[in-house]
Amino acid sequence: MRGSEARSVSGASIRIAGLAKQYGSVTAVDDVNIEIASGEFLALLGPSGSGKTTVLMSVAGFEYPSRGRILVDGDDVTNTPVNRRNLGMVFQKYTLFPHMSVADNVAFPLKMRGIAKAERHARAEAALATVRLAGYGARMPSQLSGGQQQRVALARAIVYQPRVLLMDEPLSALDKNLREEMQLEIKRLHSELGITVVFVTHDQSEALTMADRVAVLKDGRLRQIGPAKELYERPANLFTAGFIGEMNFLPFRMVSRADTIVVEGASGPAWQLPLEAAVDDLQPGQPGLLAIRPERIALAASSGDENTVRAEIKDIVYAGAALLIIARLPDGSEIRARVPGASDLRGLKVGDVADLHCPPEAVLLYAEGPR
Repeated sequence: MRGSEARSVSGASIRIAGLAKQYGSVTAVDDVNIEIASGEFLALLGPSGSGKTTVLMSVAGFEYPSRGRILVDGDDVTNTPVNRRNLGMVFQKYTLFPHMSVADNVAFPLKMRGIAKAERHARAEAALATVRLAGYGARMPSQLSGGQQQRVALARAIVYQPRVLLMDEPLSALDKNLREEMQLEIKRLHSELGITVVFVTHDQSEALTMADRVAVLKDGRLRQIGPAKELYERPANLFTAGFIGEMNFLPFRMVSRADTIVVEGASGPAWQLPLEAAVDDLQPGQPGLLAIRPERIALAASSGDENTVRAEIKDIVYAGAALLIIARLPDGSEIRARVPGASDLRGLKVGDVADLHCPPEAVLLYAEGPR
């Protein structure tokens, strides 16, 4: 599975249409519709209980939907048994057979498909080479590190060249450095094999780092789907805005909306913002929430700068590459700013009052409501 052989694998398209799953009176997934292109890397992201794993298991065939259809390359596989879908699967736990060698573990799916011994071991060694474990075939799983065991699980999932690779939080058991290394390894494999990947995670940074697109789920429903940059820079709703990355939310009232938007809050003078700041259809007089990322906030040069808030510094946290400034506004709400670790804070300390500048192009406006 090296070179042209590895690149010959082509991913399948997936269509999830009106997917719903009931467990008694509990709705785990509710009318989810997702189109996944051939060769795409899609992350299913959401908190616990959001339905992301149920969606994945429905695609895999371990769960059968209560309603809806699943099509792979146009073929309806909604009720097709898991062993006839020819999809690769990598779980959170490595599920390697401890009594088998690494090579036998990788070759096991080929054995179950009736492939001759010589061929399956040759293909197992090629799969191990693809995940950079050439020469490890004779070892036992207990002789490998956690990261190496996860690579073996990957090799076993790709050894029979499936059109789709499904991954259920496969990196959550690894430490931070190893997890980041495996993220890059999986991205490399995706690029090399051209396989379609559906990856479940609750880790926002992992989803943003790895996927072509991210599908955000909450309470069994799809809340937003799009490229990482779109979800981070312009979340379509309050839930996505609060779930992906850090976000400040400040209450405001819209004063006017013409060529620009004018808003006022309890923490300073009115602000003038571009029309595209409004994500929701807000009207003059309507209250809402102003959202801005902590890393977009800077210390103002003077209190006269536009779009600034005056806040009392409650804490300054050193975090290596960045400094986290936690401050309190006059109305009692908290605001956080992340500035480069080498920033000159002009002698500011806890208890001081500082002016924080919020660039108008970094501000988003949402209607108030449940997240």
